[in-house]
Amino acid sequence: MQTSKPVIDPGHLAQGAAKVYIYYRFALSLVLLVIFYSDAASQIFGTHNPQLYLFTSISYTAVATFTLALLLIWQKGTSNSTLLFTHFFLDLIALILLIHSSGGPSSGLGLLMLITVAASSLVFTNQLALLTAALATILLLTEELISAYVLNDNSRAIFPAGLLGFVLFLTAVLFRLLNQRLRRSEQIAQRESDQAAHLQDLNEMIIQRMLTGIVVVDTAGKIELINNAAIEMLGAGTSNITLGSGTSLRASPVLHKGYEAWLNQPWQKLPAFKVSESSTEIQAKFANLQRSENKSTIIFLEDTRTAAQNAQRLKLASLGRLTGSIAHEIRNPLGAISHAAQLLAEEQNEQGSSKRLSEIIIKHTQRLNQVIENVSQLSRRKAPDAQNLHLGSWLNSFIEDYKNSCPNECTIEIETDSPATIIVFDTSQLQQVLTNLLENAHRHGLEYSSQAWAKCICHIDPLTQRPCLDLYDRGEGIGEDVVGQIFEPFYTTSHTGSGLGLYLARELCEINFATLDYQVAQNDKPGFFRIGFAHPEQAQQRLHND
Repeated sequence: MQTSKPVIDPGHLAQGAAKVYIYYRFALSLVLLVIFYSDAASQIFGTHNPQLYLFTSISYTAVATFTLALLLIWQKGTSNSTLLFTHFFLDLIALILLIHSSGGPSSGLGLLMLITVAASSLVFTNQLALLTAALATILLLTEELISAYVLNDNSRAIFPAGLLGFVLFLTAVLFRLLNQRLRRSEQIAQRESDQAAHLQDLNEMIIQRMLTGIVVVDTAGKIELINNAAIEMLGAGTSNITLGSGTSLRASPVLHKGYEAWLNQPWQKLPAFKVSESSTEIQAKFANLQRSENKSTIIFLEDTRTAAQNAQRLKLASLGRLTGSIAHEIRNPLGAISHAAQLLAEEQNEQGSSKRLSEIIIKHTQRLNQVIENVSQLSRRKAPDAQNLHLGSWLNSFIEDYKNSCPNECTIEIETDSPATIIVFDTSQLQQVLTNLLENAHRHGLEYSSQAWAKCICHIDPLTQRPCLDLYDRGEGIGEDVVGQIFEPFYTTSHTGSGLGLYLARELCEINFATLDYQVAQNDKPGFFRIGFAHPEQAQQRLHND
């Protein structure tokens, strides 16, 4: 059977009690020494043996000073159980010598042992506290027996020493029970503190990893907390904008403007905004965060692509039900009309007007059929099979294939800053988006300038650090009055188009967490279409969550 080693409570209670006791014994040794030299209590202390009292008090002061130096200079002396028990034992020896030199427990010095025993009970968690009380009692009784029977001091009595020993044991027991209760309370408090710290760390980790941007602003407009998603959405960290705890919200002018508008009209929903032309739209929501006397504001920043994707799923479900119910009803009579028009054209070859009318019927039935095909394709679209692509290398290969399959001669120029730029996109869906944009570019270029020309520029947006692909053409361009309508379904300025091409292209970009926008011409810079790809890590995370 193993014996238990002397153990010190590792908690703050034991450490604190040990430190306080070290300071106490140093002060006590000085007081006892000063009292002796000042003759303030010459009738009480050192009356029987002044030399022994002086030697003991000086030695006690030296030991107490050395122990205090260990604590102050090397921070030692409160964590070693053997060393601390040695301190308590030396204190008992010093006190019993002082008691003996002062005439026994009647001098009142015996009461100082109560403090030593009480401190021992607060520091030790095992039986050492009772051992300290037992040693103190034995020393008291031994001192009384030696004085009474060996030194023939008739003034000594065993009963007061025994009574003081009983009080020492009672003190040890009571303070040990108190120590146990305090330790349990401290352990509970420590567990709760650790749990609270764990929850705080967990909350901070969750907040930092959230895809929703979180910004907490105090009443002075300074940022108290901001997570990584908010920093990325607001373009900080990748530009000269600095956002962090303690900085002013004015560092992000567009968000600060929305914050001030909300303060003036908190009931009004603020419109979505963009940090730059190539960034995604951000929807900001504000709420009061009441904390005692401080009233902070929490700002939620949401990437509208997520909401757009959810809305798109609803649209796909509706389109799927719609096309499933009307495809059969429309295609059958449409096929009959087309077939009848062809037969009519064959029977009336000599009549030019009838043949022309038949061609018009056939042309428009084909156009209507194409509309149905486009809507069906939209409703049947599957989730993207996204993969990492080297944008520059992939674009060169795609343009080469596009030129080979293009029925008319066309010119496509490519300019790229970094061929190794990585994007995350479904290959087939990206081909469909670019094919639509290039066909529009060539068609409008031929109509306006008689040039089937397009230019693709791959670059990294300096503000958001997102990969971008800009597509220019030599068409007439799109005015600001209609730029907001070009991505609406069935909107078209062409007599031959269905009005679903750009709508399909934007939808395909959105499900790949990219954006498709048109930048209106400014000054000498012509208008162009821009595909803003998502950060590869963010896109992979979103696709994994979906």
